[in-house]
Amino acid sequence: AVQARLKSRDPRMTPARVTSGPTLLTGICFCAKCGGAMTLRTGRGSAGGTYRYYTCSTKARQGQTGCEGRSIPMDKLDDLVAHHLEDRLLQPERLETILASVLDRRQERTERRREHLAELHQRIAETDQRLNRLYDAIETGVADLDESLKERIAGLKAIREQAASDAARTEAALGNAGNQAVSPDRVKAFARVARRRIRLAGGGYRRDHLRALAQRIEVADNEVRIMGSKSELLRTLVAASGGKSATIGVQSSVLKWRARQDSNL
Repeated sequence: AVQARLKSRDPRMTPARVTSGPTLLTGICFCAKCGGAMTLRTGRGSAGGTYRYYTCSTKARQGQTGCEGRSIPMDKLDDLVAHHLEDRLLQPERLETILASVLDRRQERTERRREHLAELHQRIAETDQRLNRLYDAIETGVADLDESLKERIAGLKAIREQAASDAARTEAALGNAGNQAVSPDRVKAFARVARRRIRLAGGGYRRDHLRALAQRIEVADNEVRIMGSKSELLRTLVAASGGKSATIGVQSSVLKWRARQDSNL
């Protein structure tokens, strides 16, 4: 019996996706009580089958003294999270509501950038006028090109170069902001495609697509909290609409699109 158990746990005899392959939520799933990572654990059922579940790593290492902990079957938690994203988040109305505040802030930032760009162009024009007056004075013999005048010209040129550089960066930022315009049709198309692509043909879920939508999962006794970044959600939508890859890395902290006391509980 011991030899059979050891053989069943041998990585060479068990598919890599079970023993070491990336699971759907590993790395973004945490215990709500202690903050410890929820990691994959396997066991043997009474009928001899293997079952897998996420369990609090603190409890696994330290026992009850570290954390009372919790465990949840892997398939159950995967389905809960994926179905919630499909049924709640990936709905056009919900996406528009979530992104409204981000888009409003970006619109305000765009307006400030436009005002700043106008000020920079005005500064460039005024500096050009001052430089032209100095050049005219030198050419007509009204002023001598001494050291003080050279320093004055150099100072004006530095101001103009800095203003031109700032203007170029501001224009680039405005161009990028313009590329992130989000129309209702774009949101509907993204929601439709994302709901389809999050699933695999065999009934599982795509890890990269799920993590582009949610970056932190907290498992409590009576609820699962799904959190993500509004900015990353917008970036993912824009990237997907443009046909680019929408996958992202896991973040250590995120701005939550899921408020703690709303209909997403």
